[in-house]
Amino acid sequence: MLNTVRTGARTVAAAALASIVATPGLVGQECQFDPNPAASTASEAIQDLAEATAADSLAAFTAAWEAISADLGSDNPVVPLLAAQIQIALGNFAEGVGFLDRYDELSPPECAEHGDAQRYNGWVRLYNAGVSAYSASENEAALEAFMLANEFRPDLRSYSNAALLQASTGDNAGAIETYRAALAADIPDADPEQLRNTVRGLGDMLMDEGRDEEAAETYGSFLATYPDDVVIKIRYAGVLADQGRGDEATAIYAETLERTDLSYQQWIEVGAGLYNAQNYDDAAAAFGKSREGNPYNKEAMENFVNASIQAGRPGPVIALADTLTTWYPYDQLAHQLRAQSLGRADMNDEAMAAMAEEEQLPLSFTFAQMAAAPDGRYIVQISFTTRTASGTIQIPFEFVDITGAVVMTETRTTEADAGNLVFEIQSDVPLAGFRYGTIGG
Repeated sequence: MLNTVRTGARTVAAAALASIVATPGLVGQECQFDPNPAASTASEAIQDLAEATAADSLAAFTAAWEAISADLGSDNPVVPLLAAQIQIALGNFAEGVGFLDRYDELSPPECAEHGDAQRYNGWVRLYNAGVSAYSASENEAALEAFMLANEFRPDLRSYSNAALLQASTGDNAGAIETYRAALAADIPDADPEQLRNTVRGLGDMLMDEGRDEEAAETYGSFLATYPDDVVIKIRYAGVLADQGRGDEATAIYAETLERTDLSYQQWIEVGAGLYNAQNYDDAAAAFGKSREGNPYNKEAMENFVNASIQAGRPGPVIALADTLTTWYPYDQLAHQLRAQSLGRADMNDEAMAAMAEEEQLPLSFTFAQMAAAPDGRYIVQISFTTRTASGTIQIPFEFVDITGAVVMTETRTTEADAGNLVFEIQSDVPLAGFRYGTIGG
C-alpha cells in the first residue's frame, strides 16, 4: 500500500534549477577609501573586463592577485575587499569569504554596500554552481556549493536546497540543523513563500524523526505571524492529531475544506496533509478540488486516485488510472495505482495483467514532475532506472495549457543508464501539465 502522497517537497526547489544573474564589480559612490598602491595596481589590472575572453579574464585576475598580495596585511579595507573580488573571480570561494569577513571588520558602516555586493556575487556564483552540479546529478558537489553559498550570504533558497540534498542522502540530522540555521539567519524581508517552504521542510524532517513537539513548535511559531497559511496549518493539524488533540485537528480540517480561495497547488498541499493524517475521505475531496482547478496536473491526478482507493472508492478512478498509464507509460506509480484500483474493485484478473504489463516495461520512472519557475520557465525532473533499454534513447514530451491544448512539444535525448533527466523549457502560455510518450532510439 502506498503510505504517502507526492507533494514534491523532497526534491531540490525548482528555483534552484535556474541561474541567477550577478551584479558587476564594485558598486556605489558614497564610500571613499584611502589610497593603497597594491590595491591601485590590482584594480587597474581588472578594469574593462566586460568584453574579455575567459583566458584574458583569468590572466587579468591572476595579475591582480599578484599585485594585491604585496600588501594583504594592510588595515586599509580596500585591500581585503579587492582580494575577495579577485578570489571569487578565480573560483577560490573559501578564501574569498575570509577576505570579506576581514573587510567587514575594517570598513566603516557607510562602506557596507561594497562588501554586500561582493557577498551577493559570491553567493550567485556558488548558487549557480550548485544548480549546474545538481543538474548533472553531482549531488555532493551541489551540496558543497549551496553550503558555502550560505557563508557568503544567508538566503532561504540555498539553505533549503542544501537541506533537501542532505535529506536525500539520509543525513536527517544535518538537514534539520541546516533548516534551523536558515530560520535563525538574519534575512530581512524574507519571502513568505520561501519561509513557508523552509518551515515545512524542517517540520517534515522533525516529524520523520518522531520529534512531534518540536514540529508543533515550528509550525505554531510560523502561524503566529502567518495565521492564514493553509499549507502549514494543515501540517500543524496533523501534529495535533498525533498528539491526541483530535478535536483541534478536526476543526482545522473542516474549516480548510470550506475555503473557496485556494489555488489548485494549495489544494494539493491540503490533500497531502489530510492523506498523511490518514483522513482519506477528506484527502480525496481536497485532491478533487485541486483537479477542478487544474485537471492536467500530474500530482493532483495521482493523489486523487490514490486517496480515492484508500477511501474505499476505487471504481470511479479506474478510468483516471488508465489515463495516467497512457500519459506516463513508464511511471512506476501510475502502474501501481492502476493495478490497485482494479484489485480493490475486485477485478483481480485485470489487476494481475496490469502488474505484468508494468514488469515488461523497458524503463521504470520513479519520479517525473514539472515545476513552475519564475518568468515563464518550467523545470522537468525525471528519475528512472533501466530494465531492458540500452544506449541512447529519445523521450518525446507534450506540454498542455489549462484547456488541455498542446502548447509545445519537445524530444529529449539521454542515455538509458543515466538515471536522471532534468531540463528547462520556456513558454509564453502558462502550462497546466505535461505528458510523455514511448521512447525511441
